[in-house]
Amino acid sequence: MTDQKATPKKRSRGRPTLRTEKETHALLIKAARAAFLTKGYSGTSIEAVAKQAGMSTRTIYKTVSNKASLFRLVADHAIETGIAHLNEPFEATTPESAIRALARAYTQLVLGKNGVLTARAVLSEQAKFPEFRDKFLSSIQQVAEAFDRRFVALCSALSGVEGADVEEAAALLRSLINGAQRAAILDPQYEGPAATLADWSDKCTDFTLRALRSGPE
Repeated sequence: MTDQKATPKKRSRGRPTLRTEKETHALLIKAARAAFLTKGYSGTSIEAVAKQAGMSTRTIYKTVSNKASLFRLVADHAIETGIAHLNEPFEATTPESAIRALARAYTQLVLGKNGVLTARAVLSEQAKFPEFRDKFLSSIQQVAEAFDRRFVALCSALSGVEGADVEEAAALLRSLINGAQRAAILDPQYEGPAATLADWSDKCTDFTLRALRSGPE
């Protein structure tokens, strides 16, 4: 009986793994955000985002109708992420350390690299694309309101602030943090290192808490 060499079976290539709707949505947002940040609003197209995301324009148009609605999708996701970030439980042992952690979280949103790139893009194209500017301003306002609510809630456990205007203190802290953004926008080499941001945030927080506790003169 003659031995016959078994012919190896060819492996079936099969179909590529299909992405879930959630995965597709996340991939689209990631690709669109990267495009808007690097190319600006005017330089971004649905076709370019589709190529970067590795999907068809037809798939994108099932989610959004045009570039403006795509930007709104990205902005809304940034709002949701930012507010969720501010509302995360902090590993803090005192009200002061919790407020410091909140301020650091807000500082990262405003002065982190993506935050500065977004503000820079809006500044350069706001006149030509008012919808780009308006959505950005709406995002800022919603995140600011979330910050203020959390700050006021944390101040309820803070000693020495009885009768003080904690809402005004929240606005003061935000203004101090935001004050560094203009310089960051104008600096083409800006990187926003975490240690530097944390140091600036803590200085702003300590100043605000001292002002809050000193009360009206």
